[in-house]
Parts: sequence; C-alpha cells; structure tokens
Amino acid sequence: MSDTKVHAAVFRDRGGAALEADDVPQEAPPLLTEAQPRVRELEAVLDAVRGQRVLIVIKGYPDPDSIGSALAHQYLCHGHGVEADIVHFEDLSHPENRALVKRLEIDMTLYSEDMDLSAYAGYCCVDTQTADLPVPVPEGLRCLSLVDHHKWLGPVDADFVDVREDAGSTCAIYAEYLREGRIRLEARTPEVSRLATAMMHGIRTDTDDFLLARPIDFEASAFLAPYVDRELLAVISRESISSKSMDILQIALDKKIIKNNYIIAGVGYVREEDRDGIGEAADYMLRREGVDTVLVYGIVGGTMIDGSFRTTSNTVDPDKWMKDLFGCDASGRAYGGGRRDKGGFQIPLGIFARCSDRDLLWQTVKTTIEDIFFEKIGASRDED
Repeated sequence: MSDTKVHAAVFRDRGGAALEADDVPQEAPPLLTEAQPRVRELEAVLDAVRGQRVLIVIKGYPDPDSIGSALAHQYLCHGHGVEADIVHFEDLSHPENRALVKRLEIDMTLYSEDMDLSAYAGYCCVDTQTADLPVPVPEGLRCLSLVDHHKWLGPVDADFVDVREDAGSTCAIYAEYLREGRIRLEARTPEVSRLATAMMHGIRTDTDDFLLARPIDFEASAFLAPYVDRELLAVISRESISSKSMDILQIALDKKIIKNNYIIAGVGYVREEDRDGIGEAADYMLRREGVDTVLVYGIVGGTMIDGSFRTTSNTVDPDKWMKDLFGCDASGRAYGGGRRDKGGFQIPLGIFARCSDRDLLWQTVKTTIEDIFFEKIGASRDED
C-alpha cells in the first residue's frame, strides 16, 4: 500500500490562514493545473490495492451529493481493478433520495453488525469531514481516501485527502478526477449515463440549484452534461414531498418562535424514515420575509435529538455556529457541524430515551434547546 499522503486542498494565504472562497486571490493557479497531481496521487492509492476489495462509506443520512460521489469513487475503483462496495449507516429517508437510488439502480448496503469489515483492504470516505466510522473498525483497517467540500477540520489520517472549501459539492471534485485522470467517461454507455446523472443531481442539490455553485461546480456540470440522462434527471428532481414531511412542516409553522431575524421551531417526535422532513421544513421557513437564520429540530426515532440549520446571513458560519451551540461529546467529537449555508446536529438521548413520560421528555429537550439558542443570539425567551 502506498504511504503517500496528500494534504487537503484548502486555499490558504501566505500566513497559513485558511481563506474563504470569496477571498481566494484571482492569481491562484488554474484548477486544471492543480488537478493532475491530485488525481495521480489518488490513482496511486487505488493502484496499491488493485485486485482487492474496498469499502466506500457514506456517513450520516445519504444525500444526492454523497450518493453520486460514492458512485463515482466506485467507478474509479473498478477502472483500477479494485472491487468496491458502497455502505451507509443511516436509512434513506428522503423520497427524492430513495427515488435516485431506485431509478438509477444504485447498489448500496445499509450497515449491519454481521458485516465482516475485515474482508476489506481499506475504506474510502466521501462527502464527510472526518475519517472515523460510527462502528467498531477491525485493527489494521485504515482509511485509504477522504474527499469532501465541507469546512476543513484539520489533519486526516488517510493515504489520500482532498478537501476543497471552494467547491459547492463533492461530486464536482470527482468530476475533475474523471476529467483529468486515467479512468474517464469514454462513451455514453448505460453505466456512464447512470453515473453522470447521479453526479449532476448531486451538484444541483448541494448548490441549491446552482445558486451556491462555485467555478468547479459549473465546470463539472459542463463536463457531465453530454452523458446525463436528462429525462431521468427531471423525473428524480420532481419527486414530490411526502405527506409526513408536509405534516412536519405544518408543526414547524405552528410552533415557530421568531426572534429578530431568527426562527427556531421544535417539531416533537419524528420517525427515522421521516427525518428529512426536518431539513425540508428549515428550507421552507428560511423563505420567510425578514428571516435569515432558521433552526428546526425534533426527537428522531426516540433516541436522538436531531436538527437542521439554515442561513443566508453573511455573518453566520453554520459550522462554527453548530459547534459553539452544542459542543462536543466526551471523546471530543462535535455534536453539530455545517458548511457555507447549512448545518445540523445530532445529540443522543442516551439513558433518557427510556423515559416513559414522552411529554415530559420533549418539554425538557425543547426548553434546553431554546435556552441555549436564545443565549447564543442574545435574546430573552419572553422578548418579542
């Protein structure tokens, strides 16, 4: 196995401080010039495990960007003679994501305790900030690669690391690999069309229909466009909102508390399969006039306090906001995080999940979340 490591591709100023995407100097080297060394390093990592089997992991709830990126990584693996399985640790809860997987016939496996992880030569992380897995990892099983576009959190223990805060989607980074590497999209075969459609959908959704797209996202879209099944992409993109998501939105609208330009809304108990309704409610409520920051949360599956954060504020960093608001667990792992315009958090209820008084438990959660939220924004609970 190659011992080569690539430092995350984050723009930095001459003093070493990370630059925001809008602050990147105009004289920065063109993307195509930077691309090939990164692709060669990734190819070297994949060549080192040729003939073996690797695991491609999606942490958190699978979304179009993580699904498209996992499919792209699998395509690259196969091109290098590496068998690759895609595994996820949370259910596919969003109707649009289920439609994506079903209509494109994407082979993904939900992790179960009987999976033999020792059968793999290593694992590859896509669209995630850290390389640690939410399950026990056999000794010797290491992270081969991590590719992401979220906020850089520091060094990652992996053979290949490519983190780009100046990208609106991870799929756009993989499109660059396919454009500049040895394994390319040579023809519009069913496999290539399926891959390009998934990646285009990932770019579109993670950039909010290109409103938050960066140059790399537009370049990636232009590259993928000739291979995309446009009719299928339209069908996937038009997937209707579920009745349960509508119910969650109604609760959020009824229970919302508005403080200046902020909204916070608790939606009570939510089934695991309906969890994405929390994010959809946050997206919708952000459209309210005079509001630029929204937090919607609930108790998901009876075991987890789960919330979605949305903002259009120029002064709010979702990743820092979530980490400041909810802190870390005993191991130092943050309960929340985010990217340029959105974030989220998950806090296990632990032993309190066994509370038989659901109303009391919810009231305790609601009061606690609201208290720390109001303290963060400098507002009083009783303040109009």
